[in-house]
This record gives sequence, structure tokens and C-alpha cells, in this order.
Amino acid sequence: MTTVFDTNVQTLEEQIRSVLQNQPDIPLDQIFKQAHPADIADVLERLSAKQIWKLFLKLELDQGAAVLHELGREATRRIFREMTDEDIAPYLNAMPMDEVADILGHDVPWRQETLLAAMRPAEAREVRDLIGYPPDSAGRLMTEKFVRLPRQMRVEEVLDYLRQVDSEVETLTDLYILDDNGTLLGIVSLREIITASDQRIHVQDIMATDLITVTPETDQEDAALLVARYDFLALPVVSEAGRLLGIITVDDIIDVLTYEDTEDIMRYAAVGDSGMMDQPYFTIPIWRFVKARIGWLLILFLGQTLTGSVLRTFATELETIVTLSFFIPLLIGTGGNTGAQIVSTVIRGVALRHIQLRDTLKVMARELLSGLLLGGILGAVGIVYALVWGQVDFRFALVVGLTVLVVCTWSNAVGAVIPLIARRLNIDPAVVSAPMISTVVDASGLLIYMLIAKTLLIAI
Repeated sequence: MTTVFDTNVQTLEEQIRSVLQNQPDIPLDQIFKQAHPADIADVLERLSAKQIWKLFLKLELDQGAAVLHELGREATRRIFREMTDEDIAPYLNAMPMDEVADILGHDVPWRQETLLAAMRPAEAREVRDLIGYPPDSAGRLMTEKFVRLPRQMRVEEVLDYLRQVDSEVETLTDLYILDDNGTLLGIVSLREIITASDQRIHVQDIMATDLITVTPETDQEDAALLVARYDFLALPVVSEAGRLLGIITVDDIIDVLTYEDTEDIMRYAAVGDSGMMDQPYFTIPIWRFVKARIGWLLILFLGQTLTGSVLRTFATELETIVTLSFFIPLLIGTGGNTGAQIVSTVIRGVALRHIQLRDTLKVMARELLSGLLLGGILGAVGIVYALVWGQVDFRFALVVGLTVLVVCTWSNAVGAVIPLIARRLNIDPAVVSAPMISTVVDASGLLIYMLIAKTLLIAI
């Protein structure tokens, strides 16, 4: 299904490519004027390095800064390679400083000092402060451009004051009341200011004082989860002493959530290069894809040899009753699917903080029960399937049904406990990916099948 987003980008790309082929239907400046910076960035990332540079120079300063904000890492590096520090500095000065800190800290760290020296002193100081905080921390995301109000200001004075604030202030939705030392006392919303019944009261009389804040060292994912949980539009960042250092706005939180979700998906799929997490598909070199995937594929490849080892161990039994081999794909596939389902569920619960480490035993008990119920249902179906399709006797069909029951229960237990063990060991649960769980369950499920068959089919 084609969306408005797809239509906008496709139309813009066609227009830009027409210009590049010296067949402009409309002037380039008019094309850019009508386009959103995010759409321009999306199109630039589909072009060659030379074309990206050529088109970027055609953008006006403010729009170029906005596009630079939207570009992925590889496209940003392509542009920076062609520009001197003095050429880049005006664009950086026009961007939000947290975005500049991200570019200088991650995209072009080798030019960090020279670019800071070329920027305006005030902006450079703010960026240096942000870069001083740990990577992926709340401090790296915050902005110092927010509205500060003295607690004795009257409500009737606030609107006049807001008309005079810096145009670069990130948001006017929440207003922050500070004391003379910069300590955060409370927050009042613009809605409360506008709707206040008595315009003569002080802002301290209507401000909220039961505040949720984070420190600069707080992990960005934890900060994002707070915003999502409490539906904030901004989150205050304070020092240990309670001094307000900055705020994190919801647009930056959306970027964090997108990044963290992408990171979990990539790791869950056994792709291990963190540098690819927030990059558009077409800007990532093929060698990066290969490098990111080959390590896990080798591990999983070696892991799959366990299945071969089990088959070799029971080669005599398989030769004696060839029918056993007919049901191998069904049984190990069922185990792998069951494990993948539960590991996805548990990883999501851990990521959203719905499941805590103290819940380990409760989760195990819950998933053992659900595994028994699922295994019982699928096992009954497996018995009927073996009798009808496999045309085997009831004793053989019982082997299939019992195997399904045990494998489902075992897979549920493994899929539930491994992410929790990983979390206890301070390993990202997403690293314990579905392919790894499937590999373990395939080999162990086959072993369970062979042992049950050897026990019940006395003739073997």
C-alpha cells in the first residue's frame, strides 16, 4: 500500500533526478522550498557521494542545517569530507546543539576539536558540555534552551515574558521555575498559565512540585521509557544537587525509542554492528553488512553441527526404523518456533521493565504451564497427524505426541530463562537472539525425540 510518505519522497526524488539529468521541470530552489528536510535527506541518501555534495550546496543555510540534522551517518560523512571546517561551522551553529554533539561525537569524531574551534564560542561551549557526558546518556540529549521563570513572577506577566524569550527555545509547553541558584522548584504548563482563574497569583502557587527527573548520567533508554510511561513532552535533567541542567524534548525521545527498537531487532536477528543501527539501508556499504552478520552466522553454523552429532549418535536406530526420520522436521521445527515465540515475549517484557529479575521464578512457572498446555494441544494433533499421514501404529504416534509435549515445554522453559540469565549477567537480552534459541532447541529437541523413541519402541 502506497502511503503519503512514499508519494512525497518518490515525487521529490523524481524531480531531483530530473534536475541532475539537466531536464528540470521546475527550478531546484523551488523544489527544495516545497519539500520537508526529512524528505530531502531521504532522497539524498539514495544518491551518489558526488550528487549528495552537489545538491547540499544548493540548500539555504537554515534548510541545510535541518537536512544535516536528518541525514544518516554515512551521508553526513560524505558531505563533511568535501567541506572545510569554516564551511561547516555555520550549519552547526544553526542546528540544535544536542544534534551537533551527536555528529561530532559519533559521525566525525576525528574533526571534533577543529570544528568546535570554528563554531561560535557560546555554541561550542554548549557542545563541549554535552560531549563531556557518557555516550547514550540523558546528558547527550538535553538542551539548555528552555524557559526559566522566577517563582515570584505573576501569571499575568508570563505571556509578556514569553514574547521576549530566545526564538531558539526548544519548547514552550512546559515552563520551569527555578530559585536564584538554578535549582528546579517546579513546573507549570502553558495551558495552566493561560487558563488560570486569577492572573495575579505567582507561578509558584500553581506549579507542580512532585517531579520526575533524571541525571545526566541516566541511560537514554531509561529516560525514554519514563517519557513514554508518563506521557511527558519534555523531561528535566538535573544535577545531584537538584540544579536544572537542561531538558530532553519528546522529538529526541522518539529518536531514542526508534534507535533502541532497531538495536533490539538487529541483535535479535543476530546482526551485531551497532554502527548500522540508525543508518538508512542504501548508505551502508555491503562489506559492513557482511562483517555484521558473518560472526553470528559462523556461531550458528557451528551450533547446527550439534543436530548432526545427535543424528550420528542415533544412526543405527534411524536405519532400523526409517519412519523416525519423517517426523524430524516437524518436531524440531515446532520446538524452534515455540522457543522463538517465548524469547520474543520475554525480551519485550524485560526491555519495557514489565519483567524484573526478581520475577525469574514466577516467569519460569508461568511458561512451564503454558508450555504444557501448548504441548498438550499440539501433541494431540501430532498423534492424529502421525496416524493419518504417517500411517503408523498407535505406539509410534504416541512417541510423536509425547515428543511434541516435552519439546514445547522444554522450549518454553529455555526461551524464558535465557534472556533473564542474560539480564542478570548484564548482557543485553536481545543478544540472546531467536536464531541462537532455535539452534539450541533444534539439537536438544532431536535428542528428546530419539530418547523417547528408544524408550517406547522396544523393538529398536
